[in-house]
Amino acid sequence: MELWERLLKENFGSAVVDKPKAIKNEIQGLPRYVSEYLLGYFCEDEITEDGLKETNNYIHEHRIDSREKEKFKNSLRINGSLKIIDKFKVKINLGKNKKKPTQMEIPSLGITDAEVNDKVLIDHPRLLIDGLWGMGEIFYDDEEKDIRLINFKPFQLSEIDVDELKEAREQFDSEHWLNIMMSTVGLNYENYTRREKLILLSRLIPMVENNVFMMEFGSPGTGKTYVYENISSYSRVISGSKVSGPQLFYNLTTKQDGLLVQYDVLLFDEIDKIQKSGLQEDVSTKLYQYLASGKFDRGGVEKVSECGIMMVGNLPAGYFEQKDLLKNLLHETNTHSAFLDRLAGVVPGWEIKSIGNPNKAYTKNLGFAADYFSEILHKLRRVNYQYILNRIRLEHASTRDVISINKIVNGMIKLVYPDGNLTDEELEEIVGLAVEYRQFVVDQNYRINKDKTFDKQIQYMILRDL
Repeated sequence: MELWERLLKENFGSAVVDKPKAIKNEIQGLPRYVSEYLLGYFCEDEITEDGLKETNNYIHEHRIDSREKEKFKNSLRINGSLKIIDKFKVKINLGKNKKKPTQMEIPSLGITDAEVNDKVLIDHPRLLIDGLWGMGEIFYDDEEKDIRLINFKPFQLSEIDVDELKEAREQFDSEHWLNIMMSTVGLNYENYTRREKLILLSRLIPMVENNVFMMEFGSPGTGKTYVYENISSYSRVISGSKVSGPQLFYNLTTKQDGLLVQYDVLLFDEIDKIQKSGLQEDVSTKLYQYLASGKFDRGGVEKVSECGIMMVGNLPAGYFEQKDLLKNLLHETNTHSAFLDRLAGVVPGWEIKSIGNPNKAYTKNLGFAADYFSEILHKLRRVNYQYILNRIRLEHASTRDVISINKIVNGMIKLVYPDGNLTDEELEEIVGLAVEYRQFVVDQNYRINKDKTFDKQIQYMILRDL
């Protein structure tokens, strides 16, 4: 065990897991943050064969296969109660003609209108926001023909103290912390340079920073969507343009908030494959509105959100050599000058090599448990390092440039220096990266739209004393 691994275990205890064993024994059909939670519960000190057997028996007994849902529903009808593992989500109906005030989804049973005890909602309010994975005890009333959730045990942490993270961060230097973050997302830190580690971490900026819009393009197989699918319960992956206005913004029929309101960040995957068709027109128009103000309206209903947007795509070999990269990859509705200006930066994923042989690519070390890391990322969205940002001076930068660069810097500080303690050289490293990401957008905007406003080179300096 390396020094930083010992320090990690000493400072964070049960929030740390043996990542290679956790990945190797990942429970199929469950997000990794749920899988690691269960492995941690049954294998508290170490992942053992007995612990794995107990975990698998628990899953087998309570997780419903889609082919068996009628069998379990019949068991519920006969026995009156049932304990199942699922992602439960609740809506509230307050209309006069609404028979049930609570309406809960139980996906594995194909049920969308179950009821919930008030105490369960008081104890677990996230059921009302984006839903929770956990063990639910379902009760069936044969006379009323009602199904009700009467008890619930979440498989996700709900309370995390960010101040404890900040205090413990002081025990590590930046290189050790970068290694921890690489291992946490499942990658072998030995395969990457410091710059590559920073590039990989910058993928997570929309997870810790409100209302930031970024893109990444690179080779297939570098893990661009992996962390969004497996690490956080607050992120959602959307494949290409397969999303409608009601899904993304607001459903006027069901009065249900769209994905932009339900999640911290949305990732649009394979954006390079929709350059011909583009997003649906109503989606593209309202998305532009949202990126400009953090607000959108649909059918007279206005909503405010802090959700970030990440768009990723694959580059064929040698494609980056084309100067008009975004013009060739994006639909023309997404290359207009004003739309591109909303883009904070482009992550240079083309510098990251494909993962390749998993035996060499995946971590061999300890890392944060996925459920803990998910909550930390979410909590860090409320942290702001404005006093550090005040030390940055930018020249030849518009207001949008300043906002974009500040968001990238603020996000990277949260990820690498969450205690806010960094040297002038470390701050300059991050600011340089942020300016580089933004300069790429500025250059692309000028090449595509020939707007002389974007014919510029952003300069920066760090003030040593304020």
